[in-house]
Parts: sequence; C-alpha cells; structure tokens
Amino acid sequence: MEFILVDTTDNRKVKQLIVLGNGFDLTCGLKSQYSDFYKTTNIDRDYNALIHYAHSTMNNNPNWADVESNLLELLKKIKTCHPVEQSSELVPFVMENLESKYNRDGTIKIFNTENDSLVTSVCYEYLIKEVSDFENELSSYLSTQIDETYLENNKKLAVSLSLAEYRNDLLFADDDERNDKFEERNKLMSSGKYAADFFTFNYTPVSSGAKAHQIQNIHGSIGEENTILGIDGHEVDDDLLEFTKTYRLLSHSQVKERIDFSQEFDCIKFFGHSLGEADYSYFQSIFDGLDLYKSNTKLFFYFHIYDLSKKSKIIAENYHAVSKLLKHYGETFKSNPDHGKNLMHKLILEGRLTVKELNCSLLRK
Repeated sequence: MEFILVDTTDNRKVKQLIVLGNGFDLTCGLKSQYSDFYKTTNIDRDYNALIHYAHSTMNNNPNWADVESNLLELLKKIKTCHPVEQSSELVPFVMENLESKYNRDGTIKIFNTENDSLVTSVCYEYLIKEVSDFENELSSYLSTQIDETYLENNKKLAVSLSLAEYRNDLLFADDDERNDKFEERNKLMSSGKYAADFFTFNYTPVSSGAKAHQIQNIHGSIGEENTILGIDGHEVDDDLLEFTKTYRLLSHSQVKERIDFSQEFDCIKFFGHSLGEADYSYFQSIFDGLDLYKSNTKLFFYFHIYDLSKKSKIIAENYHAVSKLLKHYGETFKSNPDHGKNLMHKLILEGRLTVKELNCSLLRK
C-alpha cells in the first residue's frame, strides 16, 4: 500500500480541483467494479444480504451489480411488505437469518404479528449491519487488487490530469525524448506549481507521485478503514436517513482532509465519474462554493475511449451526462431562473466548458 504525504504549502501556479470517479481506477487497470467484486463472492459462503441479493437477481435485474440501488430496493420491500407476508414474500435471506445471525429470542415470532413498526425496525437494524459488513468485505477485496501496475498507472494518470491544458508538452513525448521529458516533468511536479486538490469518490489512494496539494476521499479510503456506501438522501423518508450517504458521512467524520471549495479555482477537471444523479448534491456544493456562474473557473470533463468499437457511444454518453448535470444545476438557481437557463450557454461562450478525450497512451496494459 502506498502512503501519501501531502505538502500543503501553497505555491501553485494554477489552482485546480480534480474530481475522480471509478473510471480512474478502471483506466489504471484496477478491477474495481462491483461486478468484479461479486465474482469473488459465493452466495452460500458469503451470506451477506447485499451479496445474496446481487447473486439472486443477476438473471433478471440489469442493475444487479449496483449495490446502492439494491439497498434501496431492499429498503422499499421492507417498508411496503405486510408483516403476515414477510416470511414468504419479503426477501428470504433478510428474514430467515435474523435469528441465526443475532440469536434474538422470539425474532421469528415477531414476523407473525401485526406490528408493522416492530418488524420494520428489526429489518432495518439487520440491514445496517449488513451494509457495514459489505463495506469491510469490499475494502478487503480492493486492497488485494492493488499491484505495481496499478500504482504506476495511478501516478502517470494523476500527473497527466494535473498537467493537462497547462504543460501538455511534457505528457506525450516521442520515444527519443521521453526520458528527458519525464525528468523535466518530475522536477516540475516536485516544485508544487501544478499541485492539484483531488476530490475522489474512490476508496483507493491517489499516488504520492502526483504531489497533490490536498486529497479528499469523500467516501473514505481503504487505507483509513472508513469506507462508506449509501443511498441518495434526496427526498428520502426520515426512517431511511441512517442508510443515506450524508448520514453515513456524518458518522464517519474522521476523514482527515477537507478541501476548501470557496477558494478561487482556475479550473475543475473531471475524470472517470459517470456524473450520475446520486452525486448531484456534491457537485452542487462545489459549484455553489465557487459561485460558478460569476466566477472565471473553467470546467474540463475528460473521458477515456476504453473500447474503440464504442467510441461514438462513449463520446455521446459523456456529452449527455455533462449537459444533464449542468441543466440540473441551473434549475437550482431559484433567485434568478434566467441565469440557470443560460448557464451552459454562458460557459461555452466564455470558453469555460470543455468535454474531451484524455490521452492515456502512456499507461501500462
């Protein structure tokens, strides 16, 4: 495991925030998808509710590997199922294992009563423990997947993102120039002039070779053993708050690094994030903090063509995701709806919005 020492001395030539999603780890060669993790588990050996649910719905659920969607689905089933029907129609592995797992006297008898709130409470208590166990198992799995190739690619990609747009001449040199360029690049990174703040949704580390200014693993990291997952807190009933990312972040408040989003960033670079709705609240907080509409901050959304046969599809998906994100953010401008409607148009006219492929040819296969 690579330990990260962060130099917080602020002598940067440019102030930039780099936002990473799981696509960063995948591009670096890490088998970090939930589906990869599930392939190492067994429905009988690993009797975790979330693992069991994924395996049992694999054939008829296109989102079978999306653990957070599965968790929400389980919670909905618990909330809507009548107690008399629980033992037969609610997900069996949740109900049948309460007694064996926790040795609660009379647990099964509870399911034959008409006390909805008691049944639901017991199930929620069971599931929150299962979520915690799942987080630990996933962290252990990811730790075993980190190897020298991943660490080398992690460093190269993190450095490439830091220098992109400012010193592209140091990134894609010809073979004859490569050694000299790499030496110059390493000296430049050591100077801290292009040190970035990294805001990562991954549980994995950002290489120390990136000479980051600050690094925040928003959902915890395997190195700190504080990883969390959860459902989106938007319009969730109070009785499900314990399962939301926001609540679980609060309960894991020992995250050490906190990036100041009110600072004047020259640019924000995104890589490997799907820009899904479940994380819109994070992006809204970032954009609000720097006052995106009035600021001079540039947005760069990078993508990697991981399959040439799907190039057109990958490009279209990225343009759609960016447009959807900015449209949604514009809709939050309640005090001035007109600004919200023309936000993306304004960013384009001012040269502050770019969606482009990132050259990843230097990474090891």
